[in-house]
Amino acid sequence: MSLDVAPTAPATAAPATPKTPARSGRRWRVTDLLSMAWLVLLVLSMLLLPTVLGLDDQQMAATDRLSGPSAAHLLGTDNYGRDLLARALSGARVSLFIGFGSVAAAAFVGVPLGMLAGYLRGRFDAVVSFVVDVILAFPGLILALALASFLGASITNVLIAITVPMTPVFVRLAKAQTLAVAGREYVEASLVIGTPARSILWRDVLPNIRTAVLSYALVSIGTAILIEGGLSFLGLGVPSPQPSWGSMINLGRSFIANDPLLIVVPAVFMLLTILSLNLLADRFLSGADAVTGGAR
Repeated sequence: MSLDVAPTAPATAAPATPKTPARSGRRWRVTDLLSMAWLVLLVLSMLLLPTVLGLDDQQMAATDRLSGPSAAHLLGTDNYGRDLLARALSGARVSLFIGFGSVAAAAFVGVPLGMLAGYLRGRFDAVVSFVVDVILAFPGLILALALASFLGASITNVLIAITVPMTPVFVRLAKAQTLAVAGREYVEASLVIGTPARSILWRDVLPNIRTAVLSYALVSIGTAILIEGGLSFLGLGVPSPQPSWGSMINLGRSFIANDPLLIVVPAVFMLLTILSLNLLADRFLSGADAVTGGAR
């Protein structure tokens, strides 16, 4: 007796699910777009509006003292009859220059030192860590105040006074990130094949720590702008007659009852600029982590 077994049909592969294209990071939120728009508007305004509208931050008019917003003066005038918009935009040039300049100088010095300390370790790391600990023993704002008082009021001295307390933080950040990267397989592979330390730091370590460094740099620019405003408010920052947001607030506090715009205008400019930088730093860091997953 024979059993007839029906032939089984060959198994067919399940239809492949179409792959969703990888996203390039977290989507831009409304706050991210508004932050970027404000910074772009601020830069374009301070570069173009003084020329287009003929604004002069030093021109005085006794008949226009403490006048409100008008066609001639969009944001009003101060107690000397000077245009508030012109002075706020001139203060933006000072604040952004000092903010970007001090952070760039601190990162230029601190990041290489931190990378070398985290990679070489040993005595070099001990010396760098000791110097960093000594500087960080002083609160950053107090140290900036002391340096500005000692050096005197000028743009160059304000840059130095802000750069010095910021540099150790970049050293520690770069060192911590380098220690996390130095033990990975691709770094050990580079060591095995005899790649020089300079090439390892430049090609293997720096690309993997730059996201954290750039994100902190954006936050630090806002901090530098805030410190500069505090120094100028106390008369230790940018000297007169050059306007600064901090000096404008200091000048306007005597007239706050008669014309609050003297304080509101520079305070709003400073608030929106610092807030925008912080929001973009958060977006930049989160977006990079979404793509890389924190690894190379």
